[in-house]
Amino acid sequence: MELITTALIGKLPDEIQSEFELDEVTHEIIKCPKGEKPYKTRYYEKTGLYRASFNKKTCEHCPLREKCGAKLQKKSAYVLITAKTIQRASYLKKMSTEKYSVLQKIRNGVEGIPSILRRKYHVDVIPVRGLVRSKIWFSFKIGAINAKKVLKMAAEMAASLYKNIEIKFILTKTGKNQAKLLLSA
Repeated sequence: MELITTALIGKLPDEIQSEFELDEVTHEIIKCPKGEKPYKTRYYEKTGLYRASFNKKTCEHCPLREKCGAKLQKKSAYVLITAKTIQRASYLKKMSTEKYSVLQKIRNGVEGIPSILRRKYHVDVIPVRGLVRSKIWFSFKIGAINAKKVLKMAAEMAASLYKNIEIKFILTKTGKNQAKLLLSA
């Protein structure tokens, strides 16, 4: 089962933070996004915060330092990060893929039907009593939504068919060069 979220609320971490590797058994950071191993790690159990200390010379010239959140000190550099931040960064990375955006659109389409039923078809206030009559009434509402979708699709198909016929007529009447000009305008 995969969780599909359409948006994340709150402060958004940088996607590069998803590449930190944690060992949740020993509570250590194994490596940073660049692949460097910290020389010292510490886990704060109360807050769930990981602190990793890296060599200052390595982090000073790293191109990912601004994005990974490393802070330079006098002799070293350190990163404070939580497992939740890494998880949120990986969600952000997933949300930017093409596959994920297609799945988000499907979810939004499914969530729209109950909204339409409430706002446009007033299913919260059905003027009948009884289970069978309520089911029949609700079925007519769903049927109305489906009929409108079919009519809309038929109208779009008719419009595209009309456009294709008009283009063919222009091609036969005026010639190919003028038809290209008409299509580009």
